[in-house]
Amino acid sequence: MEPGLSSVQQRGNKFQLRVKHRLLKKPFFHTFDSEVEANSYAQILDGWLARGIVPLELLEASEGRGPASPLLLEVMRNYENDPNTRVAPSERPTLALLASETSGLRMSDITFHWVNKLIERYKTREDKKKLAPGTIRKRVGALSKVVEWYHRSTAKEGQQPAVNVLSLLPRGYSQYSDGSVRDVERDVRMSAEDEIAVRATLAGVKRPDKERAWGNDPDFEMLFSLIIETGLRLREAYRLRVEQVDAGRGVLRVDGSKGHHGASKPRMVPLKREIRARMSEYCKGRSGLVFPFWDGTPEDLQKCTARLSRRFATLFEYAMVPQFTEHDLRHETCCRWVLLKGERGWLFNEIEICKIMGWKDTKMMLRYASLRGEVLADRLL
Repeated sequence: MEPGLSSVQQRGNKFQLRVKHRLLKKPFFHTFDSEVEANSYAQILDGWLARGIVPLELLEASEGRGPASPLLLEVMRNYENDPNTRVAPSERPTLALLASETSGLRMSDITFHWVNKLIERYKTREDKKKLAPGTIRKRVGALSKVVEWYHRSTAKEGQQPAVNVLSLLPRGYSQYSDGSVRDVERDVRMSAEDEIAVRATLAGVKRPDKERAWGNDPDFEMLFSLIIETGLRLREAYRLRVEQVDAGRGVLRVDGSKGHHGASKPRMVPLKREIRARMSEYCKGRSGLVFPFWDGTPEDLQKCTARLSRRFATLFEYAMVPQFTEHDLRHETCCRWVLLKGERGWLFNEIEICKIMGWKDTKMMLRYASLRGEVLADRLL
């Protein structure tokens, strides 16, 4: 396949890119603010054309634009309402945010050049805090799913869907070249002293420098104990129902909250002896939901999560462990499962711990297991 014949010429204070190729019915023109930008895009287009890939913007320019393409907002709405598409609840706020950021944008406007500009805007926001690489990937990934769905649903029978330009982004596109913003790697453990302070706060013990105690809430204390002893996600814990607690067998039948495209992934979570006895006693005489924090409606899920997350933040602040978050409890529990020993050695292997925590990939355990060097060194003594 012959390479694309591209050239860049200065036109006033702008730079015009011209691309000619046998796959195009007529040359493609585009104007850039800088020569570097124009040459960079020219190299990308030449690479695509050399592999026989014609991006949508070149295809439309070559064949002549027909009727105006639909608005991205309209496509997003159809994507979310498609009965064959399962959109995870966690993706919907991201799509809503993208809709507000791209008001008036049409599908034909989503070119590789536009995508690069979007990512650049995320990294150079002057009025707001720069986005972390993980946040950028989350937004671009959500948009990519919408674009992919649109191309597949509008492809004519017998024709290949148009190329999704977001899928052609190079690896590492979300990283900052100067390293000024990085993904946050949580490496926080709860020491024995920290846990004593937190449990004292939960029991209503007042700090000497405070006028009043944080509070004495047995239900919230039970929620804290359940999460740190099992590793349940917050939403999994407060949605737990009494019939899912099998104290006799010492397991929880958990409805997972992180399934693919929002699908639930039920799993069995073992209960250690102490928390098993406490849960058995706590659930006596109860029916329905184990905890009283959620009203049971889908509409209250986000609000309940936010309420409880804020409460955990005030708890850790009062207990003087402000660096800790509710999600860090899950990291802590993973470490405890890894280090748990019985008479015959370690109780659980990597696969079993992933099953307990609700992970399909063992790499997740490596992310969550923040093992202290001194703990590992103790084994050598």
